[in-house]
Amino acid sequence: MSYLKLANEGYKLKLQYAAEPPTPPSCLYAARRDSAAFQLILCSDDYYSVNIARGEWISARGDKHITAPLRHERLRVDVDAPFPVKLCIEEFLTDDDNIQKADMLLAQSVRESDPHKPTAVWAEVCVPENAAPGDYTVTVRLYSAFSFEDEVLLQTETLPLHVANFLLPAPKDRKFFLDLWQHNSNIARKHDVPLWSDAHFAVMEKYVKTLADLGQRSITICASEIPWSGQSCFESQEFGGNLFEFSIIPITRECDGSFSYDFSLMQRYIDLCTKAGFDGDIEVFGLVNLWTKERLMPNPPCTDYPEAIRLRYYDRADGCMKYIREGEQVKTFVRALEKYFIDTDQIERVRVAADEPADVDKYRESLNLLQEIAPRFRLKTAINHVEFIEEFGDRIDDFVPHLRSGLKGYDSLCHYREKYPEKRFLWYVCTGSIKPNTFLRSALTECRMIGTITSVFRFDGFLRWNYTIWPEDPRRELRCSRWEAGDTNFVYPAYNGDVLLSLRYKNLQRGLVDHELLETVRDRFGDGVADGLTQKLMHVQDAFTYYALSRKDVALFSYDWEKFNAHKAEMLALLAE
Repeated sequence: MSYLKLANEGYKLKLQYAAEPPTPPSCLYAARRDSAAFQLILCSDDYYSVNIARGEWISARGDKHITAPLRHERLRVDVDAPFPVKLCIEEFLTDDDNIQKADMLLAQSVRESDPHKPTAVWAEVCVPENAAPGDYTVTVRLYSAFSFEDEVLLQTETLPLHVANFLLPAPKDRKFFLDLWQHNSNIARKHDVPLWSDAHFAVMEKYVKTLADLGQRSITICASEIPWSGQSCFESQEFGGNLFEFSIIPITRECDGSFSYDFSLMQRYIDLCTKAGFDGDIEVFGLVNLWTKERLMPNPPCTDYPEAIRLRYYDRADGCMKYIREGEQVKTFVRALEKYFIDTDQIERVRVAADEPADVDKYRESLNLLQEIAPRFRLKTAINHVEFIEEFGDRIDDFVPHLRSGLKGYDSLCHYREKYPEKRFLWYVCTGSIKPNTFLRSALTECRMIGTITSVFRFDGFLRWNYTIWPEDPRRELRCSRWEAGDTNFVYPAYNGDVLLSLRYKNLQRGLVDHELLETVRDRFGDGVADGLTQKLMHVQDAFTYYALSRKDVALFSYDWEKFNAHKAEMLALLAE
């Protein structure tokens, strides 16, 4: 016996006893240049395969000790819609609680499974910008065959689709400022290509495309070696991986003792991202607030500089690779980098980035020296200590507080936002219990909630440290010793050099669309109407109350996907032309 069940796009299939049953969406809603998604949950009492295409598939399963005819059910799904449909079989990954959960969206069109073990399929209807508004029907058909029998139609399901007369802006034209850090050295390692080679750039271009599809704004540049000290990946080998990131700027010491700096690779990556639509800042890591670990590096290469900066160079005199060890030579490099950005008319985009500085005095010393060396550089800081907001409010150009810190110091943030309207204010979450979050264990509605929270608390956007920070073999094992499973990535490396998306990516993408619709409602009808719509999702809209309750196990917002669906329907109804 086989079955097909429909589920909403916020459902996460879990392989566990008494797992939450799927709930089908009552209706699919989309704007023009938008999409509407749902999931198919399939299962059989026999060994079976699920095919989302029309190609042939014969199972290789067998047992030489059994002479009876092999019994293997071949299930095939077909989705008929008025617009193009993308289908992806979902892969399970083991979470920290040892329960397997669907997340990765596979590229192959067939998946085999054991009896009674369900399979999930992601289905997304892509509504073009020239679509005629109106009501449509999406039809799902399940076909079955055993061995070489002809298929029979086993089941038919339908879903209503409403297309509103509203043209959703392209991702690059939306209001949301998205900053997902790019860790390109990890991409090179996982795809077996030489760092900063043509092959590496070809692979990075595919990842840049997936970021652009979200509306990414920021470009991540590593200007020195291992600015995060590999996230201390060397301290634990269980579920570990190599997480070191390396500089994109080759340095050479010429035979006369002078240094030359090759900025061409950096510019190539900036151009690649800019062409894709990243029109925001160029965030440069590796100049201030470098993370250090005594076990990794008891003695930093340069001892007469306030930061443990690692600048590696090729020495033409003897052919050796070495580290810069004099503070004045570090200053020369920083000046040259600033001059390059000035000469190429990019200096206004540049932000020298710091990730969670913890020592106020030390950070002040680093900023004072940076301002002395390169006064045109501006600052961007991810803050997880609320006192940094008050201390550096006048100096930091892009504020990025952790959600908990930002809400605790919300009055100060609002003061600076009013005083400096040209500054940018993002928020972030990372490891820990704060919700919403984007772990494998997190409800997919938490990913979607990011867009609504950004609008409710009047932030400009969202930052996440992860995108491709994978453990050793992320397609088989997502758990990572130092973080919750899923904390390190939104996408996965395909074996052919492509990018595999995830359910968390897709629900974040949906949340960013929610933000664009909500901000458009805010622009057209005012804050009162916009905030009234969000009351059905947000149980708490006061910043300090949210902060206080976030430390307790209380529901701060709805987890009911149907409320999100109704929320989108209401916004589209208001905005329909």
